[in-house]
Amino acid sequence: MLPTTAQVLGYFNLLVGLMLTASILLFCGGFAQYLSRLGTWPTYRDDSVNMMKAGVATLFTLIVLLAIQQFLSTHLLVAVSIVALIVIIAVVWVIAKDLATPAPPPARPPRNGPPPA
Repeated sequence: MLPTTAQVLGYFNLLVGLMLTASILLFCGGFAQYLSRLGTWPTYRDDSVNMMKAGVATLFTLIVLLAIQQFLSTHLLVAVSIVALIVIIAVVWVIAKDLATPAPPPARPPRNGPPPA
């Protein structure tokens, strides 16, 4: 039995919640590491900043994914129509590009005589 669209979007919400937790843990872990090793040598400042960057990047990715999910849940027919139109345009573009390229010239047969002087 295939799941409905609402069920798929519900599973997606679970995944987003887990990723949101991971992004918050990454950012807070990097920040805690940065503060705890502030006066020590080596400070591992770059590692801490990279952890915080990964947390923020994950968070912004989740914002975009949630926006797409909200759009799909409210405007499913419009989204499917847009994707179908993009696929049709891409197929027509590939066919037109293939027809526009000239055919390669035929290979010349090798000469049997001596090379020209």
